Amino acid sequence: MLISKKLNFYILLLIFSLAFFSSLLKSKEEVYGTNFTVLKNEYLGKDNNYINNSNIRLVIQDEVEEAHEVSMIVKIPKTLKYSKTIIILVDNNPIQLVTKLYPNKALKSVGFNIRMEQDSYVRAAVLDNEGVWNISSKKVIVNSPGGCSLPACDPTKEVCAPTELGKMLVQKYKRSSGNWRLKFKINHPMDTGLVTDPSSGEIIPEYYVNWVYFRDANGELAKAQTFGALSANPTFILDFYDDFIQPDITATDTKGKEFAL
Repeated sequence: MLISKKLNFYILLLIFSLAFFSSLLKSKEEVYGTNFTVLKNEYLGKDNNYINNSNIRLVIQDEVEEAHEVSMIVKIPKTLKYSKTIIILVDNNPIQLVTKLYPNKALKSVGFNIRMEQDSYVRAAVLDNEGVWNISSKKVIVNSPGGCSLPACDPTKEVCAPTELGKMLVQKYKRSSGNWRLKFKINHPMDTGLVTDPSSGEIIPEYYVNWVYFRDANGELAKAQTFGALSANPTFILDFYDDFIQPDITATDTKGKEFAL
């Protein structure tokens, strides 16, 4: 009788364990999807492991209307403040890789304005010092698809104000939270190579800012490799834990032009 009770206990324990691990696998499949391995191998590397890290907070709307300009903030936990690589991915974009950011100074948060083509998971991947990618994901619904394949400003529907190519705007200030914010914007079309010119019907060639370097008199604060999935006239927000000297910023684009503040 005692043996029978013990056997029943172990059977129930086994059933519970199988159900628990099955739910974990199902949850991971729901969040990452069956195609994520391909995405991970291409952009994060085949040899690097990855884990979910809900302590990385993705601040982005659940539903968006203006798909060509979607604001997002990534809040980085203190355990990852000294990480040297942050990558932003959008699974269902034709241009899945948004940016690779390489901070050289402890970051509390970072923000961008991005394009989204359709409903998709948006992911922030932070590489820790053990070589493991810590990933936070959020599903975003796009009510007006086409952020990558439609012009940010359609002259047939609205007045498009001309902008001076490469003009930069920079702000540096201390926030109430105590961290120091660097806010940067550069005028650039960030053409994806997927948009048709409404006046000629021809494809507008790919043309975008590909590197931005943030430095001060003490050295490099951060650098970012950027791609066409960033919005036109892209904006960066970098929140550092510590103060820094007024920065010098340079950027280059895919035509070899260099812009400096």
